[in-house]
Amino acid sequence: MIDLDKFGSYGAFKWTHEYLVQVLTTGKNPIIKKQNLLTAIRTIKREDFVPENLKDQAYDDKDLNVGYGCILNKPTIIAEMLNIIQPLWGGHYLDIGTGSGYIAALLGMAAGENGKVYSVERVQFLSDIAKINLAKYPQIKNVEIYLKDGSLGLKEFAPYDGIHCSVAFEKVPEFISNQLKIGGRFVCPTVNNDIRLIEREGEDKFKETITKGYFFENVQQGIQ
Repeated sequence: MIDLDKFGSYGAFKWTHEYLVQVLTTGKNPIIKKQNLLTAIRTIKREDFVPENLKDQAYDDKDLNVGYGCILNKPTIIAEMLNIIQPLWGGHYLDIGTGSGYIAALLGMAAGENGKVYSVERVQFLSDIAKINLAKYPQIKNVEIYLKDGSLGLKEFAPYDGIHCSVAFEKVPEFISNQLKIGGRFVCPTVNNDIRLIEREGEDKFKETITKGYFFENVQQGIQ
């Protein structure tokens, strides 16, 4: 197992895109195993989704403040959350909290040309920046960004094969879980320092799995 504390922002060695791909995709227990996610991680460069003054930190395994209070989560956590969603070729996905567009781009590439990603962002500046960043990858044509508060999800395009949320809720909102297809997966952090996976097993049947040990600076206010 790689000791992350010896690398990234914690020592003299600076992570690169190539090294990040190696960390996420190789070893005895790689985070990323599915081929479509492997392709996305290898193709999409995190440096293309951070401000100019942070490009030298783009591959450090740490959260980055990309402006307007938006935190781009550390790349290993992003990879773990995407791996939990298990995006499918041709899948239909919702991304809550577009930020700089990095996760929307990864999901878009993983879903393929027959898939679709709807991403919602409530800050105009971030929405505009995300569109500029995504334009660096003209092969990704299946991502749509909407300027609106994503705390209620995006019901008009539901149901979804998967839902990703970048911000921590007090608890997982049922009205967003209800936007899943049967068999769909919703990955959501909470303020309890964990990641929740909600799997829709039937019309009124949901399974929740909790993985502890994660802290998210982005917090959704006012939703209980």
